Amino acid sequence: MRKSLKIFYSAVWWIWAFIDACILIIFAFLIFIVAYPFDPKRKAEHIYSTFWALHFFWFNPFWRIKYECKAKIDRNKTYVIVCNHQSMFDICLTYKIPLVFKWVSREEIFRLPFVGWMLKMHGDISIKRGDGQSARDMLKQASAWFDKGCSVSIFPEGTRSDDGKIHDFKEGAFMMAKLCKMPIIPVVVEGTARMFPPRNFNIGGCATAQIRVLPVIEADTVASMKTRELSKMLHELMLAEHKKMAPEKYAASTE
Repeated sequence: MRKSLKIFYSAVWWIWAFIDACILIIFAFLIFIVAYPFDPKRKAEHIYSTFWALHFFWFNPFWRIKYECKAKIDRNKTYVIVCNHQSMFDICLTYKIPLVFKWVSREEIFRLPFVGWMLKMHGDISIKRGDGQSARDMLKQASAWFDKGCSVSIFPEGTRSDDGKIHDFKEGAFMMAKLCKMPIIPVVVEGTARMFPPRNFNIGGCATAQIRVLPVIEADTVASMKTRELSKMLHELMLAEHKKMAPEKYAASTE
């Protein structure tokens, strides 16, 4: 896509996204107010969030989603969902997973208009980087959501990948799974960076976002491994899958 056309296309998209958000946030507030007293899981807000997240793909004729699930997901169970991170659209894409879940997100995201308001109404969990007390608070909030029957989703890389590859994992997600005795669902995404590149406001043209849900790592396996071993195993598993999905990213790499 030519540079001038890309700028025009991105400008139109952002104008549409702003008007769209102004309308959708009103309904989000109404759903939150009406359902809050009767909906401890905030399931109604999650269903609405699913529509909001996925409509970006549905309403864009240039974008497609390719969803593949190899996991036997029990909707009556709770899980720790771990996913690699390429773009802000990874969050939207994971709403394809048929579970009610809460995101662990950096506290800065909660300050953003529209997005931050939605995260708070949805019940997502804030964490401050490098703050031990914040990490402990995050674990407490995650445990409380597990008790209510909600899963928790987290990016174990901690930040978006600039080159699209899967990089080293931090151990917080796996510590959470061990302490709360939760099974883990590994999720690998590819293609979202072409839609919304990190640290860039240009919106991509024709692109297909892939999301692949891998088999569940059961709670007894999680309990039997040390946190570092678990982190390494999940990293190797997800990296191997991502190399199948995007081999060109690793063609000249020894990673």
